[in-house]
Amino acid sequence: MAAKKIEPENPFPVLDYISPKYFCDRKDETDKIISTFRNGRNITLISIRRLGKTILLKHVLNKLQQDQSNRIIFIDIMPTECLKDFVKAFSDAIVKDEKDNRGFLEKISAFVAGIRGKLVFDDLSGIPSVEVNIADEKEAELSINKIFEYLAAQKSKYIVAFDEFQQIVHYPEKNTEAILRTAIQHQHKDNFIFSGSSKDILISMFSDYGKPFYQSSDIMELKRINPEAYTSHILKHFKKRDKKIDKSLIAHYIEYYNNHTYYVQYFFNRLFEYSRDIVTEKEARLVEDIILKEREYIYFGYRNLLTSVQFSVMTAIAKEGGVEQINSGNFIKKYNLSQPSSVTAAVNALLEKQMIYYEDNIYLLYDVYLEKWLKKTF
Repeated sequence: MAAKKIEPENPFPVLDYISPKYFCDRKDETDKIISTFRNGRNITLISIRRLGKTILLKHVLNKLQQDQSNRIIFIDIMPTECLKDFVKAFSDAIVKDEKDNRGFLEKISAFVAGIRGKLVFDDLSGIPSVEVNIADEKEAELSINKIFEYLAAQKSKYIVAFDEFQQIVHYPEKNTEAILRTAIQHQHKDNFIFSGSSKDILISMFSDYGKPFYQSSDIMELKRINPEAYTSHILKHFKKRDKKIDKSLIAHYIEYYNNHTYYVQYFFNRLFEYSRDIVTEKEARLVEDIILKEREYIYFGYRNLLTSVQFSVMTAIAKEGGVEQINSGNFIKKYNLSQPSSVTAAVNALLEKQMIYYEDNIYLLYDVYLEKWLKKTF
């Protein structure tokens, strides 16, 4: 059983999912994912970074967990670098799920031995984890098969969520996709959700003919929260804490921060922290400036991390608030940029570094605060 969440003093959490009480909207998306599982299909959830994908995922899993016949496994794939890491992350998640159940040690010890591992306990917390002893790729593949065999042998239905699933394409073992697809396709009672923030990679994995995961799941792209629903959600939580704030001020900052969930959420977390009983525009502007000032050291450092052309192109995109025709003569002339070929190379580098992204035919900065800082500074 999951540990009880401590209710936050600030009603705008930014680090993790707390409870449905602090979760905004996403009803259609939640219902669609749950319906997909109930009808025996898997689903791939895609969104740009920091739009609330992982929080939605945890919200869905929280709802599914209310049905005690479901067992929930959540695995963050991003920190993994190879199949051995994947085995450890997956097995640790299973051990975490099983640790409060009757007969835990006997049952899980047999499981761990089957994947060439050893059960260890943290000296301070007593939390169990798996020490993996895998010598080569073949042993890793065998261990993965053992994990899926374990899930298949249980009476409960498992919902397994792989967050940042695109990470597996970077493993040195080039047949990882085939190994996992072969194992997953035999899990007839269990369902899987594959989520990630690299749209092109995930769409290729699940839509390209010849790829192991081709058409093996539904695909859903996460869009921005409805701004009216977000405004009402924020207003409600200020009122619950006896703070007055004008609805139009909330709507302004949702739009100002491009309705990009993390940046909106973080701003109102800080505004709630700094504001008094009546929230004023002056307080909001102060918080806006504080956020940019705190990040200034990092943002100035980007000039050393990027080439001069890359930094200039990024600054130009920020000042425009997004650019559609990135190689247009007017855009290049307006910001005194290099030749179109140099601009194209800079854009490709910024996309690869995930400094910018391409959405609805427009190039935008990922970091909305960076966009605002560049506008004010250059």
